[in-house]
Amino acid sequence: MIPQSLQKFKKIYLEITNRCNLSCSFCPQSGRAKACMSPAAFRAILGKLAGHTEHLALHVLGEPLLHPELDEILALCQEHSLKVNLTTNGTLLPQRQPLLLASPALRQVNISLHSFSEQGANPPLAGYLTGIFAFLQEAAATGLLISLRFWNLPAAADGSPNDPILKALADFFALPEPLVTRLTPGHGLTLAPRVFLSQNARFTWPHAPAPDLGDQGTCRGLRDHVAILVDGTVVPCCLDAEADIPLGNIHSQSFEEIINSPRATAIRTGFTQRRLCEPLCRRCTFRQSF
Repeated sequence: MIPQSLQKFKKIYLEITNRCNLSCSFCPQSGRAKACMSPAAFRAILGKLAGHTEHLALHVLGEPLLHPELDEILALCQEHSLKVNLTTNGTLLPQRQPLLLASPALRQVNISLHSFSEQGANPPLAGYLTGIFAFLQEAAATGLLISLRFWNLPAAADGSPNDPILKALADFFALPEPLVTRLTPGHGLTLAPRVFLSQNARFTWPHAPAPDLGDQGTCRGLRDHVAILVDGTVVPCCLDAEADIPLGNIHSQSFEEIINSPRATAIRTGFTQRRLCEPLCRRCTFRQSF
């Protein structure tokens, strides 16, 4: 039986790989060793997370669809009654579509369309969208949630790299007016049942040398979410992609020990007092949303 006193998180980010098949400017050039988490390590971690969450997001950095044993990873999530969110650049959806649509553990797929907007004409837009649209069409018969994202503002008023994809989306969903006139930064649109589109400003990852923005503010890190990197390092949030705030390693410690450590407790206490005690948090622009 799971003790009632366990801290429960809205979601836990669990990075199954930090490898990616693209190299986008909005993702940090990580100095961490590239790796994929083995199913055995993943299973062991899930055992330590029992009772702490019902939802996993299988990323921090990296493209989760690259994981060679993704089928086993998703099966383990189902075995542990966990619901999964995946964030992908969408380029591998054609290869992974049968697996994703057959997985009962998968709850939501986030497709970062801004990833493609950086790639120019290679790969061709038509081929990329064919894979996206085929996935959307087949996913419509399931309960899967789809979030299409353009998180790359500001963009040029004319000739935005997003415009061709927005036009193609409007055509695919037979929308009565152009999407470019309906999108509002920070707000989503419903394109079809369980299919949403959002546009937002590009954010700066808080890893150095981002500027210090002061010690006043708060965050939801360590309160409604926490992140575990591919090597097992536990960090306070999904934006600590370089493990600037290593709280411990789940392979050698219990999860309870890590999230109740003096450093984690000081961070959480600081957030309740709107005081930022870590340099990474002082550099973070995302916490200005709260």
